Amino acid sequence: MAKFLVLARPNKPIPERANIQGAREKWRELRRQGKAEVYEIIEDNGAGWAVFLDVADHDELMMILFSNPIGNWGDYQVFPLGTLEGEMAAMRAAGMV
Repeated sequence: MAKFLVLARPNKPIPERANIQGAREKWRELRRQGKAEVYEIIEDNGAGWAVFLDVADHDELMMILFSNPIGNWGDYQVFPLGTLEGEMAAMRAAGMV
């Protein structure tokens, strides 16, 4: 499993064609599937999300982002995440600790 933090926000001002309700439903569906932990970004008045995603790989992440109903009217920041244990194991394997 690969873990990512995704900040998904529509452009400002919010374009009329941005499907905010559809994006909200997409995140809810991913949460029901156990793939996402979803939070609304308060300053965005319910139109921005911070999402922790658990996906199989980069391809699944891209499929989720490309199919998001915000579409081309959104801004996405994606941060790959690792566990503290995994980070330490990688540092040990590289001889850093």
